[in-house]
Amino acid sequence: MIANKISSIVGRRASLIASCFFLLTAFLGYMSFSSLSLKVVLEAMLPIHHPNVELMAKFGAQFGGANTTLIMVENTEGTIYNEKFMTAYKRVADEIYFHPSVQRHLVQALTLRKTKAIVGSAGRIDINAIAWPDLPRSPTDWANFEAAVKAQYRGLLVSDDERAGMIIADFKDDTDYAALVNFVEALGQKEAGNGIKLHMVGRPVLLGTIDNDLGATILLIGISLIFSGIILYLYFRSWVGVLIPMLTAAIGTLWGTGVMALVGFNLDPLLIILPVFVFAIVLSHCVQFMSRVFERLNPGVSMREAVEGGLAQVFVPSLTAIVAAAGGFFVLVMIGVPSLQALGVICGAWLLAIAPALVFTASLLCLMPRPKRFRARTSWVEGVWRLAKFDRYPRVIVGITVLCLAGGIYGSQFVVIGDAVGSPILWPDARYNQDNGLINERFSAVGTDILLVYIDGPEDTMNQPEVYRAAENLSRYIWENEPKARHAQSLVPVVEVVNQVLYEGDPSYAVIPQTTDEVAFNVYLFSSKGEPGDFKAYTNEKWEIGNIAIPLDDKTGQTVKSVTTLARKFIADMAPLPSGATLRVAGGQVGIAEAINSEIEDTKDAVLVAIVVLIMLSVFLAFRSIWVTGVLTFALLTSTFLTDSFMYLMGIGLNINTLPLAALGVGLAADYGIYILHRVRESLVEGHSYEVAVDHALKTSGNAVMITAITMIAPVMPWAFFSALRFQAEMGVLHAVVLFFNMLGALIFVPCMVLLFKPKSLVIRRQVVEPEEPVQLMRRAAE
Repeated sequence: MIANKISSIVGRRASLIASCFFLLTAFLGYMSFSSLSLKVVLEAMLPIHHPNVELMAKFGAQFGGANTTLIMVENTEGTIYNEKFMTAYKRVADEIYFHPSVQRHLVQALTLRKTKAIVGSAGRIDINAIAWPDLPRSPTDWANFEAAVKAQYRGLLVSDDERAGMIIADFKDDTDYAALVNFVEALGQKEAGNGIKLHMVGRPVLLGTIDNDLGATILLIGISLIFSGIILYLYFRSWVGVLIPMLTAAIGTLWGTGVMALVGFNLDPLLIILPVFVFAIVLSHCVQFMSRVFERLNPGVSMREAVEGGLAQVFVPSLTAIVAAAGGFFVLVMIGVPSLQALGVICGAWLLAIAPALVFTASLLCLMPRPKRFRARTSWVEGVWRLAKFDRYPRVIVGITVLCLAGGIYGSQFVVIGDAVGSPILWPDARYNQDNGLINERFSAVGTDILLVYIDGPEDTMNQPEVYRAAENLSRYIWENEPKARHAQSLVPVVEVVNQVLYEGDPSYAVIPQTTDEVAFNVYLFSSKGEPGDFKAYTNEKWEIGNIAIPLDDKTGQTVKSVTTLARKFIADMAPLPSGATLRVAGGQVGIAEAINSEIEDTKDAVLVAIVVLIMLSVFLAFRSIWVTGVLTFALLTSTFLTDSFMYLMGIGLNINTLPLAALGVGLAADYGIYILHRVRESLVEGHSYEVAVDHALKTSGNAVMITAITMIAPVMPWAFFSALRFQAEMGVLHAVVLFFNMLGALIFVPCMVLLFKPKSLVIRRQVVEPEEPVQLMRRAAE
């Protein structure tokens, strides 16, 4: 057997193997700490072939949308109509406008030259900045400023209660988000003495908040390691049983992060919990191996003999479980998101590296003296079985499991694809979510999430009256049919206001003019007094493109689907535009959300099927039994669907961040059952009855499974209580739930199935290596 050959080589060449692995670890560890990238890269998170992403690539540089940031400047001492507040507001707006990472043509603020009042009478029209280059001074200036705000900017750049001003900015994709958040917070602290309070939301703010919490996350990782060490010591009662598994798990984790750094893969800060999970997986397999070694470490048996025998016994079930878990990641390449595809390949290979990690563990143990004090196992599992008497009611247990599967399938239908209101990554009382609700409440014409509809056509498209009417009708249609939509922003209201002023302010003339020349004249008047490049926010030099920005209260999956469906229905039903122009959906944060949500929705079922097929194949190749494959698959599906139902109950949506961890959970679902059934088969081959085989499996592998589950659950539980990020806390709980369901399946359902059906396929008919044979091989080799 290959396992015996490997164990024999490890025993003979332990020093050489350990040295080679230490050199490899030193190199990859250096790469981990010096070159691993921890940041969010937008392009890598998008399904590159989705139409929305293609639209963003074409129009994003002109109109932005992905990194739109709202900064509310609140006056805690009154309204905005006073010199003290507006002076402070101008200082903040100028700092944002001249920030090196901002796209200046997309910045909107009350004190910029582009923010104009359109007034006129007696055949005269004035279009001038309302607070540029100087703030209002005289009472007349302040009255004009207030009139202009009430007429055009209330609800957009000024809050409905007129006690706060808004600054809208778009930042470049390569912005240092953490530094940006710190920069804005420093502005707020500087102006606090002037009665100013800043509130900010937007993707850059969210990502910067996550980056700033990275230090606390590293501290939680340290706490997790302490928990693991304590549990291992309580189980093995030996420092060898603590240090060797912990060291091997840490080294295996460094291999993974080192390879990520070596190939230039960027690890999303949100997925920093992923190495913790992988650490726990490596640790669990090491615990199984250490249990086998200590079981064989009888009086007179050397450490080397026990290690060789233990490795020979555990290698095949460990490899089977490892391949099954790795399959959960490899199938992520089916999803058209580059970051998930790269993550799937790298983490799949990372999990496969657990096999050489076990070899490394074995080589270290061979070099260590026999521990004076240790414990091979506990009696927890068989004690529970004696009290619960599961072996007397296997039909009841199987029936309950079938009901759990049915309930899980039903509950999984309600799992939401997409985000929640605000940011589900953060706690509801986090500052970001509080600011999100406050801005949506106080500004009726802006929203923290935006749908961009692009106008695309030949030259002079943005001078065509038909184009403006189509944009106006689309905006009105969505406003009337989507409760979470707000007033759209585009050139339409600008053209209408100019037209009204040209006709002595008559409200009946606040319409789109009839001719191209009139539209062009109105737009020219508005754009004539502005900074170079200001008009890039509306169109390009040839007037070929435009955009309609529709603010929304949120970008939950339901809202995104509703508003984009409405927009596409309107465009499909409207008459063709004479100029050949088209309206194209969708861009902005809503367009990104729709692209990701649709990709997940289209592939999630295929991903689950692929994972299950890979696991079934690996189990069948290891056991050569359809019955075993079917039992483990049934347990896997039950655990998976129950976990999905738990996600629904916890309000955890399926998105680009939760999907990798969900896939990992599916891949882990068969691990424990594999160890139990492998030990049952060993006992059956030795001639024991099914009852004795099950009892022996529970006393040995069963206790190791329980302690393995605990050592995997405990490290992530502190995240549930102390993580600053709700996402990481929920993923910790979800991970614990997955492992708990898997443990119950392996320790209750799988043994009951064996007792109920007594499958003959578990009794293999080939030559079996007795427990003592590896020792005999070693002795002959020494002779």
